Amino acid sequence: MATADQPTPTTPAPGAAPVRHKDNLPKGQLELATLGVAAATAWQASPLGDLLYKKKADFAAQAAAYHASIGTADTADDGISPAAQRLKALDKQVAKNLGFVKGYLAEDHDGEGDEAFYGEFGIVREGKNWQLPTARPARAQALAKLVAALAAHGYGPRKFGTAFWQPLATEYAQLAQASGTQRGAASAAVGAKNALEAPLRTVLRSLVLLIGAHYPDEDARRGTLRAFGFRKESY
Repeated sequence: MATADQPTPTTPAPGAAPVRHKDNLPKGQLELATLGVAAATAWQASPLGDLLYKKKADFAAQAAAYHASIGTADTADDGISPAAQRLKALDKQVAKNLGFVKGYLAEDHDGEGDEAFYGEFGIVREGKNWQLPTARPARAQALAKLVAALAAHGYGPRKFGTAFWQPLATEYAQLAQASGTQRGAASAAVGAKNALEAPLRTVLRSLVLLIGAHYPDEDARRGTLRAFGFRKESY
């Protein structure tokens, strides 16, 4: 029970949200990586000791690994772009010129139903359209079928016969395989980078509290935080 000399304790209203301290760590991954390396370097040279769950030396390696993962993910992602752009260009060629192959079939098999031969040429129905499959691996296989069928049906010498489709099919198959490999590497690199981010943030938050506990003087605390790379005055 409160007395005249004791303030009445207050309790949060039922259902009130708990008070949360603002997290001022950088949102950008490159900025976070830069802060991590700076803080690790300063901590190594500081009289501040280890955290119970993280040693200074271990955090230095952790920060360096995250910083390296940023570059690895960016490099892997950049490697996709040239192949992806070329595949888009080849897709346009397919869309533009497949109609000529359909025309050859229509000329020779109109009465029998030219669409009955589409499967042999790798042509499938997607939605309302008869075309080569949209998915890149399937399209690469369909192009190989198309080249073989052109020769089998005597269309090889035509303007849009073997000489036109064979180089396109060969390049498409190589690019589709390379693009798939690069995308797998890029996904793995991004996954590794993201997995390292949350633990890094956890240690940085703990380091802010550790500095605050050892430097109760506000000016000294702010100066130490800045020396560790924490630039925001509201830490």
